[in-house]
Amino acid sequence: MANDKLQMENEKCSFLKSVESGLFRVGKSMHPVARTIYLALIFSTTIFAQNQSRQSPREIAREQSRAVVVVESLDERGSVIGQGSGFIVTPSGAVVSNLHVIRGASIVRVKLPNGDMYKTVDIVDFDENKDIVILKIKGFQLPVVRLGDSDQTEVGETIVAISSPEGLTNSISNGIISGVRKLDTHRVFQITAPISNGSSGGALFDSAGAVIGIVTYLYAGGQNINFAVPINYARGMISDRVTKDLSKVTPKSSPDQTSQQGVPPVVERGTGEQINGQLTNATLGRLGRTPQEPMFVRPDQAINFFYRLVEGIGLTSITDAFELTRTAAAYRTKDSDSSEEYTIKYLDFYSGLTMGFSKPERILSSVELLVNWSESELKNTFGDNFRRRKVGNRKILDYGKLESGRYLVAELDGNGNIRSVKFSKGK
Repeated sequence: MANDKLQMENEKCSFLKSVESGLFRVGKSMHPVARTIYLALIFSTTIFAQNQSRQSPREIAREQSRAVVVVESLDERGSVIGQGSGFIVTPSGAVVSNLHVIRGASIVRVKLPNGDMYKTVDIVDFDENKDIVILKIKGFQLPVVRLGDSDQTEVGETIVAISSPEGLTNSISNGIISGVRKLDTHRVFQITAPISNGSSGGALFDSAGAVIGIVTYLYAGGQNINFAVPINYARGMISDRVTKDLSKVTPKSSPDQTSQQGVPPVVERGTGEQINGQLTNATLGRLGRTPQEPMFVRPDQAINFFYRLVEGIGLTSITDAFELTRTAAAYRTKDSDSSEEYTIKYLDFYSGLTMGFSKPERILSSVELLVNWSESELKNTFGDNFRRRKVGNRKILDYGKLESGRYLVAELDGNGNIRSVKFSKGK
């Protein structure tokens, strides 16, 4: 059935090309009335072909959802420690998902919509920067999704997301591509389709029913601010040849666990000095130094933690703040007579965090989320009741004093993107 539809699409395209070619050949010699009729024929034929290629969310779900799966991370005892989504791309069992979905697992369990289950430790390939993993299960003639060309995707296009949030197989949501964001190493699609915890690794389809992206995460603090990694980044990784196993992507130990002898783990300060479990003037963990090992794997957890710190402005001591961030490596980025500042570079895969403390009391005075947002994302999250102003060479969007008594400002870079969102006790 899928091949028949593909053949029909090819025939339509060939017909349109032949008609367009005929127009160029005879257009100049045509009578004006005949030429008008000819153009109308081309226009109506083009619209017909476009409408025939579009599918409703129901049609996409019916044809493609058999290949969208639940991906569960299991520990050594077989207990579920994490859950996400994925989709099958080869009949022999190559499965695309997000790398963070399986990080920390001893074994991965893949559940198909028909009830079949597979366990695996096999990996075809992975990309830490783009958060992509290709798993391999031992299947035969499995249902597969149809891959599209994400380089042709444009802002405003209609999309359908199919994933398994909270283990609910084949949940469907639709929306549009609302933006294309450029990160340090790649691009991501900003989408309006609502997604939930467990959606990571799900399939993002265009209106023709082809996968154009991998659903990757959500921002709980915003409204419909969700993202997907373009599928073309994964295309060159797809194969049935196993080259790695889970041990290559699984951390050997967690920095917030004690050893079997009950000795606290050796931790680091921003200065590089080794301290054995003592809380001093720096957060002592190892997480947060790279995007591959952020403080939080799930962005919604990172955002919730950010707001928790915001609530503590003017109340939380530096010791209490360091206790809250004990699993992360916080580096002192400022130290003056009136304040000191510490930064966790990767609060999650895409954002960082800076905490400011007043002196001499050393109480939390500001919390800054380091991001790369568009202005529309900021407005969706905090509204548009701000004033534009400049502080030296910096461009600021100033929300002023909020009902909570705190001040909120956002800082832009030279390209007009929001690079930080800062709550403080005062200006």
